[in-house]
Amino acid sequence: MAARLKSLKLKVPTYFAHLLPDLVEKGVLPEFGDPHIPALIQEAEGVRIVLGSHDAAECSVPDVQIERQPAGWVIFLHPEAGGDCAGCVYFYDDGRCVFQHDWAKHAMEILEYDEHLPEFDPQSCSVRQN
Repeated sequence: MAARLKSLKLKVPTYFAHLLPDLVEKGVLPEFGDPHIPALIQEAEGVRIVLGSHDAAECSVPDVQIERQPAGWVIFLHPEAGGDCAGCVYFYDDGRCVFQHDWAKHAMEILEYDEHLPEFDPQSCSVRQN
């Protein structure tokens, strides 16, 4: 008899402190808070994390698949759950880290650490200030 897949349903709070530090410092926003977004963690040839849903079959949200391999860990990035992989992050047991992306299937944008992410601009967020 096959073992039943285990899963964990979470509600993940939104992190504000990095992108809206002034509002967090003034106490307008907590460091973490609403909205709390669903995430599903389940066994699947490693660990699969569905981001934005508690439904393992939901294909309109992203997911990541984490697998143990002989020399370390690989994390597969799927912009649409169950879809093609956009890239992989490899964590070697010796401490190295490598990112490999697939240009053929997805247009993945690579930014430097200090580059601005337009969609996460605090000025464009719809957060009500009191």
